[in-house]
Parts: sequence; structure tokens; C-alpha cells
Amino acid sequence: NGIRHATLSDSGHYTVYLPAYSDSRILRVLSEIPSVSWQVFSKHSHHAYRFGNVSIQPVSNQAFLESITSCRGVLSAAGFETPSEALFMGKKLCVIPMRAQLEQQCNAAALKAMGVPVLAGLSARELPRLQAWVMSDKRLRMDYPDQTRELVHRILATRTAPVWA
Repeated sequence: NGIRHATLSDSGHYTVYLPAYSDSRILRVLSEIPSVSWQVFSKHSHHAYRFGNVSIQPVSNQAFLESITSCRGVLSAAGFETPSEALFMGKKLCVIPMRAQLEQQCNAAALKAMGVPVLAGLSARELPRLQAWVMSDKRLRMDYPDQTRELVHRILATRTAPVWA
């Protein structure tokens, strides 16, 4: 995994991945915080462009890796991978769970219990909470040790007969 071995830095920007929201909605809300440089990864856009302090670019694993490892904070949906990566790297994290998705709601509840800000949506109503998160320096760091080798050995050690037997 690129995250596990990445060189981390803080270039001051915020990495954003909110696939449930349109680019126009994201631009409308994030441009209300002009002191922040936002790097938005969009599944809706096929080309990169900039609107004031917000850059929009198509989803790309390499570009996302470069952005998230060098960002100050991460604003994302409450899926498993991106929040876990942000916590592993000790980046500021704020999540907006996707509506009507139980996994997202459960992840958001767990993250909230850990102290991660959870917004109800990306809207003008949540703007004060989003601004407060940007101004805060609160971040969590979770140690997720790489246990792949150990798990494979344990699985192989418990097998006494071929699967087809």
C-alpha cells in the first residue's frame, strides 16, 4: 500500500473526496472558506479545472496519493478506506456520511465516538462546523500495524487437509 510507506508532509491544502455530491455543490460550499486551498477528487469530472480556491480533478490513484500524503486535512465520505488512511497518517479528518448507506452511518458513528467531526451534509447550514474544523488543529493518529504475513501464516497453519478433501 502506498500510504503505509509514503513520505508525509503538510503543504497546507485539504484533500476532498465526496462522491455523493456534485461538483457545483462542492464548489458552492467550499468556496465560502476562501482561506483554504481545496483539492477535490471528483468522479463526476473528466478534466481538471479550478474555481478560486477550489481545484477539481478526476479521480486518479496517484494524484490522490500525492494529495492526501501532503495535505493538512481530509474531508471525505464516511467509507472505510479514506478515513482509515487519514487516521493512519495523523491527518485532520472530517466526514460526511452518504445518506441511506448503513455502512457509512455506522462508520460515522464510530468516528464520532473517536472525536472525528461528522457533518450531516455539505450545505450552508454546516458551514460554521466546517470552518471550525478547518481552524482546529485536532487530529488523531491510529496505528494500524501490517499483520498480513502473520494472518497468512495463521490461516495456513490451521489447515490440516486440502480444501477439496
